[in-house]
Amino acid sequence: MKTILKGVKIYKIGHWWIGIASMPDGKKILVKGGVLPGSIVDIMVVKKTKDYLEAHVISTQKYDAHFADGEVFCPHFYISKDASSENNWTAKIGCWGCKWQMMSYLRQLELKQWLVEESFKKINSKLEQKIWFLPILGSPLTQWYRNKIEFSFGVFKQWTKEYNQLRKQSKNMSEDSLAPQFFINSPRTCWFHKQWEFSKIVDINSCYLISEKANQIFAIIKDLCFNSWLPTYDQKTHQWFFRHLVIREGVNTGQLMVNLSVSLTNLDDEQTKLWEELLEQFKVNPTLKQQITTFIITYNDWLADTIKNEKSEMKVFWGDGYIHEKLVFKDWEITFRISPFSFFQTNTHGAELLFSTAFKMLWNFKGNIIDLYCGTWSIWLSLLKLKEEENSDSQLIWIEIVEDAIIDANINAEINALSNQSFFISSPAEKALENHPELADKIQNVWVIVIDPPRDGLHKNVIEWISNIKKEYDFQLLYISCNSVTMARDIELFMEKGFKIREIQPVDMFPHTHHCECIGVLS
Repeated sequence: MKTILKGVKIYKIGHWWIGIASMPDGKKILVKGGVLPGSIVDIMVVKKTKDYLEAHVISTQKYDAHFADGEVFCPHFYISKDASSENNWTAKIGCWGCKWQMMSYLRQLELKQWLVEESFKKINSKLEQKIWFLPILGSPLTQWYRNKIEFSFGVFKQWTKEYNQLRKQSKNMSEDSLAPQFFINSPRTCWFHKQWEFSKIVDINSCYLISEKANQIFAIIKDLCFNSWLPTYDQKTHQWFFRHLVIREGVNTGQLMVNLSVSLTNLDDEQTKLWEELLEQFKVNPTLKQQITTFIITYNDWLADTIKNEKSEMKVFWGDGYIHEKLVFKDWEITFRISPFSFFQTNTHGAELLFSTAFKMLWNFKGNIIDLYCGTWSIWLSLLKLKEEENSDSQLIWIEIVEDAIIDANINAEINALSNQSFFISSPAEKALENHPELADKIQNVWVIVIDPPRDGLHKNVIEWISNIKKEYDFQLLYISCNSVTMARDIELFMEKGFKIREIQPVDMFPHTHHCECIGVLS
């Protein structure tokens, strides 16, 4: 049984945005869940070591007024709230996707600026010429900024409890005969997983992070699904039907994609007929037909709670199976094709700000561009487009380990008439030269190497590979990161190899969360 500690005070925020508290004996408590300095919280201990405890926040008794200077705008932020408590704050966690919405946006930016600078504190303490931190740039939108959202189907927590009790009482009934009737007749939900509890879903009606159109589409599909009386998938028994709903929107194109994930496990003849009738209702609904550019059904019988896996099968219900999005800059724009599982920045207008800022931090626009971790798209197509306007003969070298991603990247180069200036390599970055000797000629004219790695940062072999190129050729290294902690770690390793960096530019892409992007140029 998990240990619950009540009335714990968070005295600071540390690396990885972890709240830090302490036991009466001085032992540290590391608290996850978007806590703020000065908060008094109730926590659940999930791990005990000799030196510290790890815990998750389960409710907040009080916030420090210095930080809680905003308004909680979403009615689903809390499951319940005690109106009689001091400052009206004692509450249980609800959706909790926007953990910081109790702060004004200005206060959020101040805290993010501090967190970024704190990540580099160790490096700066060793340098004579300190790294300079530019003032953080706020997101163009603080609400309705997400272009992608994923919902999960489930049943209400109290009905799961009743089902477990019914199982104990119905010893003579098999699981197969008991579960269908229960889940078909139980109140169902479709929204986000409750934090720290994968099998529980928090039911809400709309989200302030996605557009009005996306909310409208979600509401219609949710109602049609539930009115069909097909059962929702249960994560514990791994049975039944509706699993996930993903909506992706082209903010600058108006195009919209829906991907409905279902499982055919244990679906009988009657339920199969209900599914066919539901598909017909999707087709004839005038709003869905008008607003949805492409509708995809993903059949997924895999046990893991993911949409795409080796056993899933994607079928295009209508449309082309993809949508387009544009990033619009001052004098030019770039178009990207977005497939159901391809990566694209979640905040479209934030991405425009992020990359236009990165362009301004570079200098000497002459030479080739190497893009590591390019994925299925590359913002550096935009940079190549800009350089094309200057009559440049530069090439963009795409390096990506996933071959399917390279195929999609090639399509995006074709869409923007830049195939002749693009060179594609499917390989781990540190083995690119070994696997593709033809890359050696292109490296001789390299102007900038771009790295935008996963949250865990760079592998040491990649840092070694880039540093070895630096011994022979002079180029800029543009590092964009969604995690300032791993960015600081990697930059310290680069500096040990002789690189220098002048400044870091934080950019907020995810208002009301602790996440923050950073840009740095090493030379």
